[in-house]
Amino acid sequence: MPGEFYFMAVGGLGVTLAGFGGLIAALERREGGHSPIAAWRIRNVVYSGFGVTFVGFATVALYTTTQDVTLTVRLATIAMVLAVAANWRTLLPGAAWRSERQRWVAIFLRLDAIAAALVNVALGSVGYLQLLLLVLLSGPIGTFVLAVADVTQATTREEPNGD
Repeated sequence: MPGEFYFMAVGGLGVTLAGFGGLIAALERREGGHSPIAAWRIRNVVYSGFGVTFVGFATVALYTTTQDVTLTVRLATIAMVLAVAANWRTLLPGAAWRSERQRWVAIFLRLDAIAAALVNVALGSVGYLQLLLLVLLSGPIGTFVLAVADVTQATTREEPNGD
């Protein structure tokens, strides 16, 4: 399979990102449980990370089974669409969203990613699938970076000025 190492590496990154859900839980711990935003971040990072892992590893396994690159790419891309759709629950209205506009932007971006992936079902391009996986990784990475930024801002505000 062309790019087999890439798909395995992306699958490994997905597992790592899913583990970052535990880091978010530790960073955003507070009495009485997690805030709705922290709970959303944990769920989103874990689900998205495992979705990337599944698609990355499934690509290699599918090629071993089919021995057909184009068919493998098409099936892996369908698996990607299903993984993204399975995480649709994170887009439901709730306290985790700062505004309805922000939620609709996220919905639009998710639909955009699904549409881009469906193009690759027709194309069957290995390179395009690799690019789609990279885009899919950006979601949980961005969520984790926002969690770290929020926690470090809160810590900076609470620290005394060298006293």
